[in-house]
Amino acid sequence: MHLRLVPDAPAAPARHARELWAAVQCDDWQALFETAVPGSLPAPIAALVKRAQGFSPRVALESRDALLLELGGSLRLFGGLPALLKALREAFPRPLRLALAPTPLAAVLLARAGANCCILDAARLASRLAPLPLTHLRWPAQDLARLASMGVHTLAELLRLPRAGLARRIGPDKLWQLDRLTGARPDPRTPLAQPERFRERVDPDYETRDCERLLAALQPALERLEMYLRERQRGITSLALRLHHRHAEPSTCILRCVAPEYRAARFAALLAARLERLALPGPVHRMELLAGRPRRFLAASAPLWAVGEQGGAPAAAQAPEFLQTLLARLGEDAVYSLAEVDEHRPERQQRRVWPQHLAAGLPGGRGAAAPAVKPLRAPGDSNAAPAGVARPLGLLDAPRPLTMQRDATGHVRALSHEGQALTLISGPERIQTGWWDGGQIARDYYVAGAADGARWWIFRECEAPRRWFVHGCFA
Repeated sequence: MHLRLVPDAPAAPARHARELWAAVQCDDWQALFETAVPGSLPAPIAALVKRAQGFSPRVALESRDALLLELGGSLRLFGGLPALLKALREAFPRPLRLALAPTPLAAVLLARAGANCCILDAARLASRLAPLPLTHLRWPAQDLARLASMGVHTLAELLRLPRAGLARRIGPDKLWQLDRLTGARPDPRTPLAQPERFRERVDPDYETRDCERLLAALQPALERLEMYLRERQRGITSLALRLHHRHAEPSTCILRCVAPEYRAARFAALLAARLERLALPGPVHRMELLAGRPRRFLAASAPLWAVGEQGGAPAAAQAPEFLQTLLARLGEDAVYSLAEVDEHRPERQQRRVWPQHLAAGLPGGRGAAAPAVKPLRAPGDSNAAPAGVARPLGLLDAPRPLTMQRDATGHVRALSHEGQALTLISGPERIQTGWWDGGQIARDYYVAGAADGARWWIFRECEAPRRWFVHGCFA
C-alpha cells in the first residue's frame, strides 16, 4: 500500500495587506542567460537589478524571465501609489511588462500574460487570474498535456478540481505552488544580494592621454557611484582607477581619502589631481573603476555662511578636504601625521601614519572611523611626559654631534651648535633602555639655549667617549 502526501487546504486565506509585489518581465532574458558567465547576471539584467534595488531592498529573480520587487514598504517613501506607479513605468519602460499583485507568483503570471495591471485587493486576484492559460505557469509539457486531456486549460478550471485528485495527477509541490499563487500559503523570496563594492568598466569612444577627456568619459560612472553610495548612506575611503593601454601594461591610479566620501564632483577633482602626476605609457582605450568597501558615515549639512563670516563654520571644518587635496597633488609619501608609540627611546617614540585619524576628530570628518594608533598628545597634557620634563615635538632624523671646546685637562668647557654657543638650562634626564633588542642607549639629556633664542634638546653619552649631540629643537 502506497501513501501519497496530499496537502490540506488552508482553513482561511492568509492576508497580505502589507505586501505588494511588482513583476518586471521580458521573454528575451532567457537568451541572455545562455551567453552569460556562469554564476553571474547578464549585464542588462544586472543594470535592471540595480534600478530595482532603488525601489526596494527585496528584489528577487523568477525563472530567469522576471524580476520581483516587494513595494509594500515603499509606498510612503514615494508619496503614495500613483507616484510609485509613475516612477516604476519611467524606470522600466516598454517593451518590459509590468504587473502588481498581492502575491509574487500572481504578479509574475500577470506580467507574462501582458496584463498591465495593479491589483491591491486579494478578493479581486482570483477573478484576474481565472482566464490566464496554464502555459504561464511554466510547468513541464507532460503535465500540461495531461491536464489538457482532461479539458483543463485555464487557471479557473484548474483551481476547481478536487485537491486530492489534483495532487495525485500533478504532485503536491505544484498544488503548493497554486496555494502560493492565490495567497493561501506564504511565499517567501530570497532577495538578491547587493554587491559589497562598486565596480564598473568604461569603454570610451576614443583613445587619449588627455586628463580632461578621460575624466569626461569617467563622469557618468562617478555619478552612478555617488548614487550607489547615497542609496546605502555610505562612503568610501579608497578608489582605484585602472587605465588600459593597447601596447603597454595597465596603469593604476589609487585614490585614498582621509574621511569617507561619496560625492562624484569630489572624486573627479581628486582624480584630476592624481592623473596630472601620472605618466601614461600610451593612450587609454579602456578604464575600470573599483571602489573600496563602503563605510558608515554621518552626512553633515553645508553651512549657510562662508568660512570666516558671522555664524560661519570654523576653518578646521575644511581640514579633511584640504588633506585629501594635498594627498592627491603631493602623493601619500609627502603627507602624513605622527602617532605616539609606547617606547622610551626618543627616536622611536613617534612614527609616521596615514592622516585619517586627524580627520576623525575634526568637524568635517563626517564620522570617519576611530584611529588605530594614538595621536601625539598636546604639550600641556599631564601624561605626555614625567612632571618637570620637557619633550620637543621636532626631532632630528639622527642625532648630530655638537662642537666641543676642551680645556687643557680634556674636560668640555663649552658647547656650540652651528656657530651659536649653548647654555645649559635644565637637566640632566637619564634615559637608559633597549638592552633587550640590541638597540641599547644610555644618555643624559639637557635643555640648552642659544643666543638667538633657540632652545635645543641635547644629550651626553653616559659611556666613553662621552660625546655631546643635539637631538631636537623646541623653538
